[in-house]
Amino acid sequence: MTDYDEIKKNEESVLETFQAEIPSIYYSDKSENEFKAFRANAEYVYRELFKFPPEMFSGKRLIDFGAGTGENTVYLANWGATCTLVEMNNLAQDISIKLFKKYSDNFDEHNFFLSSIFDFDQPEEYEKFDIVHCRGVLSHTADKKGAFDSIVKYLKPGGYVIFGDPNKVGGFQNMLQRLIIYSFAKTSEEMVEVSEKLFKDDIDRSQKFVNRTRRTIIFDRWVVQRQDDPSIKEVLQWFEDNKIIMYSAYPQFLIPYFSDSIFHQPKFELNQFKDMGSLSEAIWMAYDEEDSLVIPKMLSSLKDFSLKQENLTSQVAVSDANMKLNSDSFINNIDSYLNSLSEIDLTQYLTTRVSGLLEEVKDLIRVIDGKDLENVKKFIDASKYLFKGAVGVRHVDFVGYKPK
Repeated sequence: MTDYDEIKKNEESVLETFQAEIPSIYYSDKSENEFKAFRANAEYVYRELFKFPPEMFSGKRLIDFGAGTGENTVYLANWGATCTLVEMNNLAQDISIKLFKKYSDNFDEHNFFLSSIFDFDQPEEYEKFDIVHCRGVLSHTADKKGAFDSIVKYLKPGGYVIFGDPNKVGGFQNMLQRLIIYSFAKTSEEMVEVSEKLFKDDIDRSQKFVNRTRRTIIFDRWVVQRQDDPSIKEVLQWFEDNKIIMYSAYPQFLIPYFSDSIFHQPKFELNQFKDMGSLSEAIWMAYDEEDSLVIPKMLSSLKDFSLKQENLTSQVAVSDANMKLNSDSFINNIDSYLNSLSEIDLTQYLTTRVSGLLEEVKDLIRVIDGKDLENVKKFIDASKYLFKGAVGVRHVDFVGYKPK
């Protein structure tokens, strides 16, 4: 556990930044239609991506740590959860209370606590909540593992934790951006100026997908003084330490090798190989285009293989008393299939992009050492991979189950 004084010093710094610009404002200052659109997207995310549909919140007690303005909590209340919101920023909490009064049907059933995660300690509530919810919070603390241990004390057996934070590898480029900004700016206003100068396209893209101001985006990503993102491996270790089983995650990171029958015992547990997510994280590091464009490129080598596999297995796919087999044709299909199998390369696209990205990073470090901001801008503008498009995959969500 990190020293308590260090934890509190960090909290003061983070609080100062997030009171200057509150990062969790998406629709509370906008129209009711904005709220409806946000809620509709949330339902898609929980049902289709997290595999945790809104019905699973009905009649449940939920505690949300680092609830911010409540904009990511109130729709959970509308899905039937009785919510406890824990937030250390009084300005954000004031918004959450107003938001619940406006959009929740049962305001009096919900509770609001002004507290940091580390100061919130109610032993009488340990293991009492059906759902522990915490997204985009722990990486800003001085002890992310200690913070996780603190929040899951409230999860009862048979309950679920919904946890999300930026990813260490997927956020690699974001951390490089922070390095550059801190190298050329000291005050928050200087940081805003440098961010706009170097990363305008990135901010434009963020505004396109999230309904926030440019200044809020800059404060949330770069001005806040603490950013310590966990890897998949770290989160899986946290789950194991707290006797929590992985239920789902998004973006998904499981490699499609699982083949056991439902009758096979023992079952493979994800914690048996915590490095499984490292390949997905490498993809996230260099991610710059949407999946609809990237995945067909990555899987292009499967087209011929798929055809050869279909040809081979089709020869014995229909079996009855009159079944006959052309031996020469079958053997030829086997040879053709094996040749196609040897030509599959699912990592070539990834290797090319990650290699190109990291070669540019090596040159970037040398340019930063030159301490000339204009040269840094010229280098970034001329780069092929670095800080392009989505600039990696930052946020990853995990859903875990605590067995009874």
